[in-house]
Amino acid sequence: MVNAALVSAIERLGQLRAAKAKALKAREISAHQLAQFRRWKKGRVKPTDYRTIASYTQHRHIIASIDRRWDGAITTARIGLDRATNDLAVATSDLLSTMPVALASELTGLSVRRLSTIARATANTHPAS
Repeated sequence: MVNAALVSAIERLGQLRAAKAKALKAREISAHQLAQFRRWKKGRVKPTDYRTIASYTQHRHIIASIDRRWDGAITTARIGLDRATNDLAVATSDLLSTMPVALASELTGLSVRRLSTIARATANTHPAS
Protein backbone atom coordinates (compact mmCIF):
# COMPACT_ATOMS: atom_id res chain seq x y z
CA MET A 1 0.00 0.00 0.00
CA VAL A 2 2.73 2.46 0.99
CA ASN A 3 4.89 1.40 -1.96
CA ALA A 4 1.92 1.84 -4.31
CA ALA A 5 1.50 5.40 -3.05
CA LEU A 6 5.16 6.08 -3.82
CA VAL A 7 4.85 4.63 -7.33
CA SER A 8 1.70 6.69 -7.89
CA ALA A 9 3.41 9.88 -6.69
CA ILE A 10 6.38 9.26 -8.99
CA GLU A 11 4.05 8.66 -11.94
CA ARG A 12 2.02 11.80 -11.19
CA LEU A 13 5.13 13.97 -11.01
CA GLY A 14 6.38 12.47 -14.28
CA GLN A 15 3.04 13.12 -15.97
CA LEU A 16 3.00 16.76 -14.85
CA ARG A 17 6.58 17.36 -15.96
CA ALA A 18 5.81 15.75 -19.33
CA ALA A 19 2.70 17.90 -19.72
CA LYS A 20 4.70 21.05 -18.98
CA ALA A 21 7.38 20.01 -21.48
CA LYS A 22 4.64 19.35 -24.06
CA ALA A 23 3.16 22.81 -23.41
CA LEU A 24 6.57 24.40 -23.94
CA LYS A 25 7.10 22.41 -27.12
CA ALA A 26 3.64 23.38 -28.39
CA ARG A 27 4.66 27.03 -27.98
CA GLU A 28 7.89 26.25 -29.87
CA ILE A 29 10.18 26.78 -26.89
CA SER A 30 13.19 24.52 -27.33
CA ALA A 31 15.19 23.05 -24.47
CA HIS A 32 18.06 25.34 -25.50
CA GLN A 33 15.83 28.43 -25.38
CA LEU A 34 14.44 27.39 -22.02
CA ALA A 35 17.92 26.85 -20.58
CA GLN A 36 19.02 30.21 -21.98
CA PHE A 37 15.97 31.91 -20.50
CA ARG A 38 16.64 30.35 -17.09
CA ARG A 39 20.26 31.58 -17.20
CA TRP A 40 19.21 35.07 -18.24
CA LYS A 41 16.51 35.17 -15.59
CA LYS A 42 19.13 34.38 -12.93
CA GLY A 43 21.09 37.41 -14.12
CA ARG A 44 23.82 35.50 -15.90
CA VAL A 45 25.01 36.68 -19.29
CA LYS A 46 22.12 38.93 -20.26
CA PRO A 47 21.52 39.26 -24.00
CA THR A 48 22.96 42.34 -25.66
CA ASP A 49 21.88 42.40 -29.31
CA TYR A 50 18.42 43.60 -30.28
CA ARG A 51 17.18 40.34 -31.87
CA THR A 52 18.18 38.30 -28.84
CA ILE A 53 16.60 40.81 -26.44
CA ALA A 54 13.37 40.79 -28.47
CA SER A 55 13.37 36.98 -28.50
CA TYR A 56 14.06 36.91 -24.77
CA THR A 57 11.19 39.29 -24.06
CA GLN A 58 8.77 37.31 -26.21
CA HIS A 59 9.80 33.96 -24.75
CA ARG A 60 9.88 35.32 -21.21
CA HIS A 61 6.14 35.95 -21.30
CA ILE A 62 5.36 32.57 -22.84
CA ILE A 63 7.58 30.67 -20.40
CA ALA A 64 6.30 32.64 -17.40
CA SER A 65 2.72 31.82 -18.41
CA ILE A 66 3.51 28.10 -18.73
CA ASP A 67 5.42 28.17 -15.43
CA ARG A 68 2.40 29.73 -13.68
CA ARG A 69 0.13 27.08 -15.18
CA TRP A 70 2.23 24.04 -14.21
CA ASP A 71 4.60 24.87 -11.36
CA GLY A 72 1.98 24.82 -8.59
CA ALA A 73 0.79 21.35 -9.57
CA ILE A 74 4.39 20.14 -9.93
CA THR A 75 5.28 21.50 -6.48
CA THR A 76 2.23 19.80 -5.00
CA ALA A 77 3.22 16.54 -6.69
CA ARG A 78 6.78 16.88 -5.33
CA ILE A 79 5.38 17.35 -1.83
CA GLY A 80 3.24 14.24 -2.34
CA LEU A 81 6.32 12.36 -3.50
CA ASP A 82 8.27 13.50 -0.43
CA ARG A 83 5.43 12.34 1.82
CA ALA A 84 5.16 8.98 0.08
CA THR A 85 8.94 8.52 0.32
CA ASN A 86 8.83 9.36 4.02
CA ASP A 87 5.86 7.06 4.62
CA LEU A 88 7.68 4.21 2.92
CA ALA A 89 10.78 4.84 5.00
CA VAL A 90 8.74 4.85 8.22
CA ALA A 91 6.86 1.69 7.20
CA THR A 92 10.15 0.00 6.34
CA SER A 93 11.63 1.02 9.66
CA ASP A 94 8.55 -0.32 11.45
CA LEU A 95 8.87 -3.57 9.52
CA LEU A 96 12.52 -3.85 10.49
CA SER A 97 11.63 -3.37 14.14
CA THR A 98 9.51 -6.53 14.03
CA MET A 99 11.65 -8.91 11.96
CA PRO A 100 15.20 -9.62 10.90
CA VAL A 101 16.58 -7.64 7.97
CA ALA A 102 17.05 -10.80 5.86
CA LEU A 103 13.36 -11.68 6.17
CA ALA A 104 12.28 -8.10 5.45
CA SER A 105 14.54 -8.15 2.40
CA GLU A 106 12.93 -11.34 1.17
CA LEU A 107 9.40 -9.99 1.74
CA THR A 108 9.96 -6.54 0.22
CA GLY A 109 12.40 -7.40 -2.54
CA LEU A 110 14.72 -4.67 -1.31
CA SER A 111 18.36 -5.44 -0.70
CA VAL A 112 19.63 -5.72 2.87
CA ARG A 113 21.85 -2.73 2.14
CA ARG A 114 18.89 -0.63 0.94
CA LEU A 115 16.79 -1.62 3.96
CA SER A 116 19.65 -0.70 6.29
CA THR A 117 20.04 2.67 4.57
CA ILE A 118 16.32 3.37 4.93
CA ALA A 119 16.38 2.34 8.58
CA ARG A 120 19.34 4.64 9.33
CA ALA A 121 17.78 7.56 7.47
CA THR A 122 14.49 7.08 9.26
CA ALA A 123 16.21 6.83 12.64
CA ASN A 124 18.00 10.10 11.92
CA THR A 125 14.82 11.96 10.91
CA HIS A 126 12.40 10.30 13.33
CA PRO A 127 14.20 9.79 16.65
CA ALA A 128 12.55 7.50 19.16
CA SER A 129 10.41 9.32 21.71
